Amino acid sequence: MRSDEILTSVRFDAFIGDATAFSEYTDARLLAECNDKLMTVFGDIVVKARSGYWLKDTIMATSSTRSRYRIPYRAVAGGLEKVEISDSVNGPWCKLTEVTASQSAPYEGASTTKRRPIVYTVQGDQVELLPAPDAVYQLRLSYYVRPSRLVPQQSSTLGGGTVRGLITAVDTTLRTLTTAVLPFDQELAAPAAISSGVQRIDVVHPNGWHELALVNTTQTIAGVGPFTFTVGGTDDMSDIEVGDFIRVAEQTDWPCLPDDFHRCLADIVAVKIMVEMNMAEKSATLADNVQADMLRFRSLLTPRVKAEPPVVPLTLGGNTYAWGLR
Repeated sequence: MRSDEILTSVRFDAFIGDATAFSEYTDARLLAECNDKLMTVFGDIVVKARSGYWLKDTIMATSSTRSRYRIPYRAVAGGLEKVEISDSVNGPWCKLTEVTASQSAPYEGASTTKRRPIVYTVQGDQVELLPAPDAVYQLRLSYYVRPSRLVPQQSSTLGGGTVRGLITAVDTTLRTLTTAVLPFDQELAAPAAISSGVQRIDVVHPNGWHELALVNTTQTIAGVGPFTFTVGGTDDMSDIEVGDFIRVAEQTDWPCLPDDFHRCLADIVAVKIMVEMNMAEKSATLADNVQADMLRFRSLLTPRVKAEPPVVPLTLGGNTYAWGLR
C-alpha cells in the first residue's frame, strides 16, 4: 500500500471518515502514528530476529591513529550487526570481534609492526577500533537501518498526481540513475523538487518487501528532463533496478514491510485511535486480528533450521510415532 492507501485503511478501520469529520485526526497526525508504530512495533521484531531484513552496509576509510568511527545515524538503536576491516578496497574482509569496555585494556597498548585493529568496542554511537589503526584501512559496518518515514505519496497519477522519481535507467559503473521527473522533498513547508547536491537520497523498492536499495547517499543532478543523478560514496548499487524510486533520504511512499503486513500497520494505528475514542469493544476485536498478524510476522523472520530431516507422523495401533526421512 502507498501512504495514501494506508491512510484510507486507518480511517475506515477506526470509523473516523475523512479529515473534515474528525479534524483532530489529520493526515499528518495519522502518518506520524504510522511511523511511530512502524519503528516501535515492527522494528523491535526485525532487530531481535537478526534475519537480515533492514540490514545495510556502509564502507569508510580509516585514518592513521584515529580509533573511533561513528555508527551511521540511520542505524536502529542496538542494531549494529558486525564490523569488518580490509587492507584494500578490493581485498578480503576480516570480521572483528566485539569486546566490552572492561575487556579492551589489553588491546589499547598493543604494539606490533603493523597495528591492524583486531577487536572493537561500542562506546555510545561510536565504534572504537583496538588497537588504533596505523594506516588507511577499509572499514565496513553492517547495521539495521531505521525505516524511512511515510510521507504523502508521489508515485501515482490518481487524482491528477505526477509520478516522481521513477528510475528508468541504472549505470552502476558511472554510478548514475535516470528519472523523467524529480522527486519532491515532502517535508518542506511547501514541497518542492530536490536540488542538486543539497538533499541526500534513498532508493526504494516499490513492491515486495519494500527494502531500501540505497541509503542516505549524496547526489548531484544533471539534465532538464530526463534528469541524471550521479550518486556519491562507494555503497553497492547492485540492488537498484529500473522501476525503483528515488526519494529524499528517510522519506518513502511505502512502509518498509512486506506487502502482506501493510494492512496490519493500518490496523495497529486504528486500534490506538479507537481506544482514544472509547470504542473498547471494536478495538478489542481488531486487536485480536493484529495479534495474529504480528505472530505471523515474527514467524516469518525467525530463522528456520534447514539441516534437520523432515518428520512424518505415523499412527500404528492407536499410537503416533515421529518418523524422520533421511
